Amino acid sequence: MRIGIDGSALTNPQSTGVEVATRELIYALLQLDHDQQYILYAPAALPQRFQGFPNVINRIIPPAKFWTQTALSDAIAGDNLDVFWSPSNILPRKLPVKVLATVHDLAFMKFPRAYSWRSWLGSWLTVKRARRFATKIITVSQQTKTDLIKYFHTLPEQITVIYNALPFTVANLEPTGLSVPEKFLLVVGRVEPRKNPFNIIHAFAELAAGYPDLHLVFAGPLGRHAGQAEGLARRYGLNHHIHWLGFVTEVGLNYLYSRALLLLFPSLYEGFGLPILEAFAHDLPVVTSNSGALQEIAGQAAVLVEPTSSSSIAGGIRRLLDNSNTKAQYVAMGRERLSDFSWERSAQQLLDLINSL
Repeated sequence: MRIGIDGSALTNPQSTGVEVATRELIYALLQLDHDQQYILYAPAALPQRFQGFPNVINRIIPPAKFWTQTALSDAIAGDNLDVFWSPSNILPRKLPVKVLATVHDLAFMKFPRAYSWRSWLGSWLTVKRARRFATKIITVSQQTKTDLIKYFHTLPEQITVIYNALPFTVANLEPTGLSVPEKFLLVVGRVEPRKNPFNIIHAFAELAAGYPDLHLVFAGPLGRHAGQAEGLARRYGLNHHIHWLGFVTEVGLNYLYSRALLLLFPSLYEGFGLPILEAFAHDLPVVTSNSGALQEIAGQAAVLVEPTSSSSIAGGIRRLLDNSNTKAQYVAMGRERLSDFSWERSAQQLLDLINSL
């Protein structure tokens, strides 16, 4: 069987959570299956770890406008594939083969005002097209599966849930040049409304008087609403206690997880929530949302709070800061919960799905 994969995410030097998950699942699949031929399409040479597989071809397609719909589409048409997998939900224009498409989240449906109309329409059209033309759709959580059924009337039998797992090893920490305070709460992800930065800052303001040496560190790209969040911090007089690092490499994230007091991740919506697993791997306790995919992924191994209530978020933080026994219990539960997710298991599910088409 000849299997084509859109590997463009593998060549992006500034990987988001979606791209990190894509990279790890593809690598696990290639390690698992040495019998079938894989063609990885990308606009540049693949990273070293993806080279050297005898059954893998790296098909370099030069960058072009609407790369997936034009250049990639033409290449697929001439490669005599049996199956094509898009790890995102963006499908090529021509689909002469059976198709798998992964939908990571439907944030644009939950928070339409956070998107320009062009961005929203583009997202809607790509998911709509995936729902129509994909033989099977993969989601990374039951929550995203539920959302697909609700918003796009997708048949449940068209959807297979394949979880993400821990995206990097926790070893050999390297100096990163990051300068962070001694005691800080860590927030990971792009600064945008669905990540809940405003309620996080409100909650931190409730704690500030009782914890004068406590800091809040945001590690993630500064979205177009970051200025509003920074303004809120200044109005509280907390601009010297709240830090904005922007994009941080995986090595940098390793360092931050190893130094933080806890991970604060009370997002309003996520398709999965990789930072939860990253924190568990670093024995870092987690405060996260009591609903959706975050509760699904964390299980009972995190302090669950109501994300729309800053008082609830503040209370969850206090619960961990004020009681070392409680903190130790959540660390132990996090380690146990982490064992429920593995790239090897997810790759086997993906391979089984491919073979079933």
